[in-house]
Amino acid sequence: MMYLARDISSSDPDHHVRSAALVAIERLSRQHGGRIRWADIQRGFNVGSERIYFATRAQGIFKPKQMSAALSIRTVIPRSGREAWYRDQGFGGRNSDPETGLLRYDLARGGPDESSNRSLRMALERRAPLIYFAGFAPSEYQSIFPVWVEEFRENEVLLATTDSLVSVADSIVRESVERTYSPTMVRARNHQAWFSARTKSAYGFRCAFSGLPVRELLVGAHIISDADGGPASVNNGICMSTLHHSAYDTHLIGVDPDFRVHVAPPLRERQDGDLLSNLKDLDGNRLHLPSQRDDWPDREFLEQRFETFNTAPT
Repeated sequence: MMYLARDISSSDPDHHVRSAALVAIERLSRQHGGRIRWADIQRGFNVGSERIYFATRAQGIFKPKQMSAALSIRTVIPRSGREAWYRDQGFGGRNSDPETGLLRYDLARGGPDESSNRSLRMALERRAPLIYFAGFAPSEYQSIFPVWVEEFRENEVLLATTDSLVSVADSIVRESVERTYSPTMVRARNHQAWFSARTKSAYGFRCAFSGLPVRELLVGAHIISDADGGPASVNNGICMSTLHHSAYDTHLIGVDPDFRVHVAPPLRERQDGDLLSNLKDLDGNRLHLPSQRDDWPDREFLEQRFETFNTAPT
Protein backbone atom coordinates (compact mmCIF):
# COMPACT_ATOMS: atom_id res chain seq x y z
CA MET A 1 0.00 0.00 0.00
CA MET A 2 3.03 2.26 -0.09
CA TYR A 3 1.83 3.71 -3.41
CA LEU A 4 -0.02 6.27 -1.28
CA ALA A 5 3.27 8.09 -0.81
CA ARG A 6 2.93 9.34 -4.38
CA ASP A 7 0.11 11.61 -3.18
CA ILE A 8 2.58 13.53 -1.00
CA SER A 9 5.34 15.89 -2.08
CA SER A 10 8.75 14.89 -0.76
CA SER A 11 9.32 18.59 0.01
CA ASP A 12 6.60 18.43 2.67
CA PRO A 13 8.43 18.38 6.04
CA ASP A 14 5.63 16.15 7.35
CA HIS A 15 6.12 13.69 4.49
CA HIS A 16 7.20 10.72 6.60
CA VAL A 17 4.38 10.95 9.14
CA ARG A 18 1.73 11.82 6.55
CA SER A 19 2.69 8.84 4.38
CA ALA A 20 2.47 6.52 7.38
CA ALA A 21 -0.93 7.95 8.30
CA LEU A 22 -2.38 7.37 4.83
CA VAL A 23 -1.09 3.81 4.70
CA ALA A 24 -2.50 3.13 8.18
CA ILE A 25 -5.92 4.63 7.45
CA GLU A 26 -6.24 2.63 4.24
CA ARG A 27 -5.47 -0.55 6.15
CA LEU A 28 -8.04 0.38 8.80
CA SER A 29 -10.64 1.26 6.16
CA ARG A 30 -10.25 -2.07 4.39
CA GLN A 31 -10.43 -3.91 7.70
CA HIS A 32 -13.73 -2.24 8.63
CA GLY A 33 -15.27 -1.93 5.17
CA GLY A 34 -15.01 1.86 5.00
CA ARG A 35 -16.97 2.54 8.23
CA ILE A 36 -14.73 3.04 11.24
CA ARG A 37 -15.70 3.40 14.90
CA TRP A 38 -14.22 6.26 16.88
CA ALA A 39 -12.70 3.72 19.27
CA ASP A 40 -10.55 2.43 16.39
CA ILE A 41 -9.67 5.89 15.08
CA GLN A 42 -8.49 7.15 18.45
CA ARG A 43 -5.93 4.34 18.73
CA GLY A 44 -3.86 6.15 16.12
CA PHE A 45 -0.91 4.67 14.24
CA ASN A 46 2.78 4.04 14.78
CA VAL A 47 5.78 5.72 13.21
CA GLY A 48 8.68 3.70 14.48
CA SER A 49 8.08 3.29 18.21
CA GLU A 50 6.01 6.48 18.50
CA ARG A 51 2.19 6.48 18.65
CA ILE A 52 0.54 9.29 16.67
CA TYR A 53 -3.15 10.19 16.67
CA PHE A 54 -5.33 10.43 13.56
CA ALA A 55 -7.74 12.86 15.24
CA THR A 56 -9.13 13.95 18.61
CA ARG A 57 -12.68 14.47 19.85
CA ALA A 58 -11.93 18.05 20.86
CA GLN A 59 -11.00 19.30 17.38
CA GLY A 60 -12.53 19.00 13.94
CA ILE A 61 -9.26 20.11 12.34
CA PHE A 62 -6.39 18.10 13.77
CA LYS A 63 -2.62 18.55 13.68
CA PRO A 64 -0.58 16.04 15.68
CA LYS A 65 2.21 17.51 17.76
CA GLN A 66 4.66 15.63 15.52
CA MET A 67 3.52 17.59 12.44
CA SER A 68 3.57 21.23 11.33
CA ALA A 69 0.39 21.16 9.19
CA ALA A 70 -3.04 19.56 9.56
CA LEU A 71 -3.39 15.80 9.10
CA SER A 72 -7.16 15.31 9.28
CA ILE A 73 -10.54 16.99 9.37
CA ARG A 74 -13.70 15.60 10.89
CA THR A 75 -17.44 16.08 10.54
CA VAL A 76 -19.65 14.73 13.30
CA ILE A 77 -23.29 13.72 13.48
CA PRO A 78 -24.67 15.30 16.66
CA ARG A 79 -26.19 12.99 19.24
CA SER A 80 -29.94 13.25 19.70
CA GLY A 81 -30.91 16.54 21.30
CA ARG A 82 -27.59 18.26 20.65
CA GLU A 83 -27.24 21.31 18.45
CA ALA A 84 -25.24 21.19 15.23
CA TRP A 85 -22.69 23.99 15.65
CA TYR A 86 -21.29 23.83 12.15
CA ARG A 87 -23.06 23.81 8.81
CA ASP A 88 -21.06 20.78 7.69
CA GLN A 89 -22.36 18.53 10.48
CA GLY A 90 -24.00 16.09 8.16
CA PHE A 91 -22.74 15.08 4.73
CA GLY A 92 -25.07 15.97 1.91
CA GLY A 93 -25.52 18.05 -1.23
CA ARG A 94 -26.34 21.16 0.79
CA ASN A 95 -22.66 21.35 1.71
CA SER A 96 -21.53 21.47 -1.92
CA ASP A 97 -20.28 24.86 -3.07
CA PRO A 98 -22.76 26.13 -5.71
CA GLU A 99 -20.02 27.66 -7.87
CA THR A 100 -17.44 24.87 -7.94
CA GLY A 101 -19.19 21.70 -6.75
CA LEU A 102 -16.43 21.21 -4.18
CA LEU A 103 -17.26 20.33 -0.58
CA ARG A 104 -17.53 23.16 1.92
CA TYR A 105 -15.96 22.64 5.34
CA ASP A 106 -16.36 25.18 8.13
CA LEU A 107 -13.27 26.58 9.80
CA ALA A 108 -12.98 26.39 13.58
CA ARG A 109 -14.39 29.24 15.59
CA GLY A 110 -11.86 32.00 16.13
CA GLY A 111 -11.21 33.19 12.60
CA PRO A 112 -8.48 32.41 10.07
CA ASP A 113 -5.70 32.98 12.61
CA GLU A 114 -6.96 30.37 15.07
CA SER A 115 -4.25 27.70 15.41
CA SER A 116 -6.07 24.76 13.81
CA ASN A 117 -7.22 26.97 10.94
CA ARG A 118 -3.61 28.04 10.40
CA SER A 119 -2.58 24.40 10.22
CA LEU A 120 -5.20 23.86 7.51
CA ARG A 121 -3.87 26.84 5.56
CA MET A 122 -0.39 25.34 5.84
CA ALA A 123 -1.71 22.12 4.29
CA LEU A 124 -3.15 24.18 1.42
CA GLU A 125 0.15 25.98 0.82
CA ARG A 126 2.04 22.67 0.71
CA ARG A 127 -0.63 20.85 -1.34
CA ALA A 128 -0.56 18.28 1.46
CA PRO A 129 -3.28 15.58 1.39
CA LEU A 130 -5.61 15.16 4.35
CA ILE A 131 -7.80 12.42 5.78
CA TYR A 132 -11.48 13.31 6.05
CA PHE A 133 -13.48 11.50 8.73
CA ALA A 134 -17.10 12.02 7.68
CA GLY A 135 -19.56 11.20 10.44
CA PHE A 136 -22.50 8.97 9.48
CA ALA A 137 -23.69 8.07 12.97
CA PRO A 138 -22.59 9.10 16.45
CA SER A 139 -19.04 7.78 16.94
CA GLU A 140 -18.99 6.18 13.48
CA TYR A 141 -17.10 7.60 10.50
CA GLN A 142 -16.44 7.03 6.84
CA SER A 143 -12.82 7.69 5.92
CA ILE A 144 -12.28 9.60 2.67
CA PHE A 145 -8.71 10.14 1.53
CA PRO A 146 -6.72 11.75 0.18
CA VAL A 147 -8.49 15.11 0.10
CA TRP A 148 -6.97 18.53 -0.53
CA VAL A 149 -7.83 22.08 0.45
CA GLU A 150 -8.49 23.87 -2.84
CA GLU A 151 -9.55 27.28 -1.53
CA PHE A 152 -9.32 29.07 1.82
CA ARG A 153 -12.14 31.49 2.60
CA GLU A 154 -12.97 33.67 5.59
CA ASN A 155 -15.14 31.11 7.37
CA GLU A 156 -14.72 27.93 5.33
CA VAL A 157 -12.49 25.97 2.99
CA LEU A 158 -13.33 24.10 -0.21
CA LEU A 159 -12.19 20.50 -0.41
CA ALA A 160 -11.36 18.32 -3.42
CA THR A 161 -10.88 14.57 -3.62
CA THR A 162 -8.41 12.70 -5.76
CA ASP A 163 -11.30 12.17 -8.22
CA SER A 164 -11.93 15.91 -8.58
CA LEU A 165 -11.23 17.53 -11.92
CA VAL A 166 -9.59 20.55 -10.29
CA SER A 167 -7.53 18.52 -7.84
CA VAL A 168 -4.26 19.04 -9.66
CA ALA A 169 -1.23 20.73 -8.20
CA ASP A 170 0.33 21.83 -11.47
CA SER A 171 -0.96 25.28 -12.41
CA ILE A 172 -0.40 24.72 -16.13
CA VAL A 173 -2.60 21.64 -16.09
CA ARG A 174 -5.20 23.53 -14.03
CA GLU A 175 -5.33 26.39 -16.56
CA SER A 176 -5.69 23.89 -19.41
CA VAL A 177 -8.56 22.17 -17.62
CA GLU A 178 -10.34 25.47 -16.97
CA ARG A 179 -10.05 26.44 -20.65
CA THR A 180 -11.40 23.08 -21.81
CA TYR A 181 -14.37 22.68 -19.47
CA SER A 182 -17.20 25.11 -18.77
CA PRO A 183 -17.87 26.16 -15.15
CA THR A 184 -21.04 24.05 -15.21
CA MET A 185 -19.11 20.95 -16.30
CA VAL A 186 -16.40 21.54 -13.70
CA ARG A 187 -19.01 22.02 -10.96
CA ALA A 188 -20.83 18.82 -11.93
CA ARG A 189 -17.56 16.88 -12.15
CA ASN A 190 -16.47 17.96 -8.68
CA HIS A 191 -19.87 17.14 -7.17
CA GLN A 192 -19.72 13.66 -8.70
CA ALA A 193 -16.15 13.23 -7.45
CA TRP A 194 -17.42 13.34 -3.87
CA PHE A 195 -20.05 10.74 -4.75
CA SER A 196 -17.30 8.52 -6.16
CA ALA A 197 -15.09 8.98 -3.11
CA ARG A 198 -17.89 8.13 -0.67
CA THR A 199 -18.87 5.06 -2.70
CA LYS A 200 -15.32 3.70 -2.85
CA SER A 201 -14.94 4.17 0.89
CA ALA A 202 -18.23 2.36 1.58
CA TYR A 203 -16.92 -0.67 -0.36
CA GLY A 204 -13.66 -0.68 1.56
CA PHE A 205 -11.75 0.35 -1.59
CA ARG A 206 -12.40 -2.96 -3.34
CA CYS A 207 -14.06 -3.68 -6.68
CA ALA A 208 -17.53 -5.15 -6.09
CA PHE A 209 -17.08 -7.48 -9.09
CA SER A 210 -13.52 -8.74 -8.70
CA GLY A 211 -12.32 -7.69 -5.25
CA LEU A 212 -9.46 -5.68 -6.81
CA PRO A 213 -7.98 -3.53 -3.98
CA VAL A 214 -5.94 -1.02 -6.02
CA ARG A 215 -7.34 2.42 -5.15
CA GLU A 216 -6.09 4.15 -8.31
CA LEU A 217 -7.94 1.66 -10.53
CA LEU A 218 -11.33 2.06 -8.81
CA VAL A 219 -14.29 4.33 -9.48
CA GLY A 220 -17.58 4.88 -7.72
CA ALA A 221 -19.99 4.29 -10.61
CA HIS A 222 -23.64 5.29 -10.85
CA ILE A 223 -26.36 2.68 -11.19
CA ILE A 224 -28.81 5.26 -12.55
CA SER A 225 -26.80 7.97 -14.26
CA ASP A 226 -26.84 11.57 -13.15
CA ALA A 227 -28.23 12.49 -16.58
CA ASP A 228 -31.19 10.14 -15.98
CA GLY A 229 -31.94 11.65 -12.59
CA GLY A 230 -29.93 9.26 -10.45
CA PRO A 231 -29.01 10.73 -7.06
CA ALA A 232 -25.42 11.22 -5.89
CA SER A 233 -26.06 8.67 -3.14
CA VAL A 234 -23.98 5.67 -2.12
CA ASN A 235 -27.14 3.58 -2.62
CA ASN A 236 -27.04 4.59 -6.29
CA GLY A 237 -23.42 3.56 -6.62
CA ILE A 238 -21.16 0.54 -6.96
CA CYS A 239 -17.39 0.55 -6.52
CA MET A 240 -15.74 -1.13 -9.49
CA SER A 241 -12.53 -1.16 -11.48
CA THR A 242 -12.21 0.99 -14.56
CA LEU A 243 -12.44 -2.16 -16.72
CA HIS A 244 -15.68 -3.29 -15.09
CA HIS A 245 -17.01 0.27 -15.26
CA SER A 246 -16.54 0.29 -19.04
CA ALA A 247 -18.25 -3.10 -19.33
CA TYR A 248 -21.11 -1.95 -17.08
CA ASP A 249 -21.63 1.31 -18.94
CA THR A 250 -21.77 -0.48 -22.31
CA HIS A 251 -24.18 -3.15 -20.98
CA LEU A 252 -21.72 -5.99 -21.41
CA ILE A 253 -22.29 -6.84 -17.75
CA GLY A 254 -25.34 -6.13 -15.61
CA VAL A 255 -26.50 -6.59 -12.03
CA ASP A 256 -29.98 -7.77 -11.10
CA PRO A 257 -31.96 -6.65 -7.99
CA ASP A 258 -30.65 -9.70 -6.09
CA PHE A 259 -27.06 -8.47 -6.63
CA ARG A 260 -26.27 -11.21 -9.17
CA VAL A 261 -23.95 -10.44 -12.07
CA HIS A 262 -25.02 -11.20 -15.63
CA VAL A 263 -22.72 -11.25 -18.66
CA ALA A 264 -24.27 -10.25 -22.00
CA PRO A 265 -24.35 -12.94 -24.75
CA PRO A 266 -21.93 -11.10 -27.08
CA LEU A 267 -19.29 -11.16 -24.35
CA ARG A 268 -19.98 -14.77 -23.30
CA GLU A 269 -19.56 -15.97 -26.87
CA ARG A 270 -16.13 -14.41 -27.42
CA GLN A 271 -12.91 -16.37 -26.94
CA ASP A 272 -9.79 -14.28 -26.46
CA GLY A 273 -7.46 -14.81 -23.49
CA ASP A 274 -7.46 -14.82 -19.70
CA LEU A 275 -8.76 -11.28 -19.12
CA LEU A 276 -11.86 -11.93 -21.19
CA SER A 277 -12.27 -15.29 -19.49
CA ASN A 278 -12.23 -13.58 -16.09
CA LEU A 279 -15.02 -11.25 -17.20
CA LYS A 280 -17.10 -14.14 -18.53
CA ASP A 281 -16.62 -16.04 -15.27
CA LEU A 282 -18.47 -13.26 -13.43
CA ASP A 283 -21.76 -14.58 -14.81
CA GLY A 284 -23.90 -15.73 -11.87
CA ASN A 285 -21.56 -14.33 -9.21
CA ARG A 286 -22.86 -12.14 -6.42
CA LEU A 287 -21.50 -8.64 -5.89
CA HIS A 288 -19.06 -8.05 -3.04
CA LEU A 289 -21.28 -5.72 -1.00
CA PRO A 290 -20.36 -3.13 1.65
CA SER A 291 -20.12 -4.37 5.22
CA GLN A 292 -22.87 -1.94 6.24
CA ARG A 293 -26.27 -2.95 4.88
CA ASP A 294 -27.43 0.67 4.62
CA ASP A 295 -24.66 1.22 2.04
CA TRP A 296 -25.93 -1.55 -0.26
CA PRO A 297 -27.27 -0.65 -3.71
CA ASP A 298 -30.95 0.24 -3.84
CA ARG A 299 -32.85 -2.69 -5.37
CA GLU A 300 -35.20 -0.40 -7.31
CA PHE A 301 -32.23 1.36 -8.91
CA LEU A 302 -30.72 -2.02 -9.80
CA GLU A 303 -34.02 -3.23 -11.27
CA GLN A 304 -34.35 -0.11 -13.43
CA ARG A 305 -30.77 -0.42 -14.69
CA PHE A 306 -31.14 -4.19 -15.23
CA GLU A 307 -34.13 -3.58 -17.51
CA THR A 308 -31.88 -1.38 -19.63
CA PHE A 309 -29.24 -4.13 -19.68
CA ASN A 310 -31.81 -6.71 -20.85
CA THR A 311 -33.14 -4.50 -23.65
CA ALA A 312 -29.76 -3.20 -24.87
CA PRO A 313 -28.93 -4.05 -28.51
CA THR A 314 -26.80 -7.18 -28.90
